[in-house]
Amino acid sequence: MNAFFVSALLFTLAVPASCNKSSGPTDNHKPLVTLESILIKANPFTYTFIATASDVDGDPLKYSWNFGEGTSKDGNSLENFSYPEDKIYTVKVTVNDGKSAAVEASITINTKTVSIVINPNEKFQIMEGFGGFGAQDVYWSNGPFTSAAYIDRLVNELGVTIIRDELPTSFEIINDNADPLVTDLTKYNLNNDISGHHKPLGARLSFFRDAKAAGVEKFIVSVWSAPPWMKTNNRIDNGTNQNSAPVYNPTPTSSSNQLRTDMYEEFAEMCAAYIKIFKQEVGIDLYALGIQNEPRFSQSYQSTLYSGTALRDLLKVVGKRLKNEGLTTKLFLPEDIGWLGGVEGMIKPTLDDPMARQYADIVAVHGYDLDGVTAGSPNAQTWQTMYGWGAAYGKPLWMTETSGFKNDWSGAMSLSKAMYTAIRHGHVSAWVFWTSSTSTLDEYSLMSSAGEKSKRFFVSKNFYKFIRPGAQRIAADAATDSKVYPLAFTHSSRQSTTLVLINDNTEPRAVKLSGSGLPSDFIQYHSSINENWKDNGTVKSDGILLLQPQSVTTLYRKN
Repeated sequence: MNAFFVSALLFTLAVPASCNKSSGPTDNHKPLVTLESILIKANPFTYTFIATASDVDGDPLKYSWNFGEGTSKDGNSLENFSYPEDKIYTVKVTVNDGKSAAVEASITINTKTVSIVINPNEKFQIMEGFGGFGAQDVYWSNGPFTSAAYIDRLVNELGVTIIRDELPTSFEIINDNADPLVTDLTKYNLNNDISGHHKPLGARLSFFRDAKAAGVEKFIVSVWSAPPWMKTNNRIDNGTNQNSAPVYNPTPTSSSNQLRTDMYEEFAEMCAAYIKIFKQEVGIDLYALGIQNEPRFSQSYQSTLYSGTALRDLLKVVGKRLKNEGLTTKLFLPEDIGWLGGVEGMIKPTLDDPMARQYADIVAVHGYDLDGVTAGSPNAQTWQTMYGWGAAYGKPLWMTETSGFKNDWSGAMSLSKAMYTAIRHGHVSAWVFWTSSTSTLDEYSLMSSAGEKSKRFFVSKNFYKFIRPGAQRIAADAATDSKVYPLAFTHSSRQSTTLVLINDNTEPRAVKLSGSGLPSDFIQYHSSINENWKDNGTVKSDGILLLQPQSVTTLYRKN
């Protein structure tokens, strides 16, 4: 016999049987299982339970359920079950492959409801409206600035009631005459496109007229910069690539980005002229004017730097001019942004001065990075403080510019909470986004000029559409730890009630409404990561309402 063959045979015979995988049975493996629940409705509380099980041996699996309230059954991997409200249950599923010990998974469900108490006798601010800056595309582009489709999206669908614009820096590109007390309206620039400046007023008029025809009644304007010839640096910007908040210079140099104090009367004349021409061309009074956008900052784009005292002194001149000419346009300020002390420094000199204060109709601020929702949060306290400045003198608080929310659902939820905080804790009566529309949808716009709508568009619609000018906020309260944030409004002339409910939880929340004067039912509209202002039909006000996770719901009823 061949020696190699003998050696191989001896080796084969020496292999233990336990090492030969084909000689004996394999071990059985237990199944693996996870359990999840989905709340699908709340009248009654009905859940879908999903047991996701696997078995590497491919054995058929059996499912046994214990629904936690006394019911047990053999069933399937997916089961629906309904529960009474206001209790906590532990649901278990047991999975068996018939060969090894059964495995179990459990989950806890909560059918307790969040109570929202509405008190129509506790009344707060009367809303002026919601809006946005600009037209179909920005005025530093070539448009388009208006179209029937855009007006329909902006006014009819979104529900904008306030249009904010800028007073173009080219409006009085050359002094109309040497006497600021004598105004020649024919000398103001409506149609000439001046290099280095945004589009002139004439390019904007069709949009204003179309918005007015669609029902917009409030147009507001902010000054970003006076014309170059009125300023110490003879520019509309700071002449650098840097943005900063320098100290105002009472003895300015040729590089100071400031309005010359000897030009205050000319500036007031320009504001009065704009108001008159706006009325002539659009056929409606300009509702309000801000004498400077973000006055504490000197920017690489159109801007003018002020101190609080300089802004106060300019307001006196502008306010007196409008009063003397019988112009009813309201004046708002300071439209500042940033740390609270800086904003306070821009408004308090005006409010502390009785003469200046009479011309300050509205305290307006910009709402960046202020979305903390709870009453004790620093952001809520900031809003409360800013509201208190004007409230002592009967001056309402407006939010006239905000943006920077991510262009996704998380950004939309942040925007909704920012709106809630401003309205609830700051008692703001007007909210204006920057900007309504841009050529490319980004975090600074609600929609694109081509008609693409962001998630922030639909969240805004939850507020804009049915909280109309003249609506009054009434008390609506829920437990803070519920992370459900309610707002409620009644509108006497429209005979309507509107509720906005934000669910900031990662799971559904069931809520119950209570309070006097509620209509018997509401139409409900949901916005969430999967829903864009979805009409979910009618809900009874005395029933249980299910709020989807991370969602904004509007309830509306015309009484």
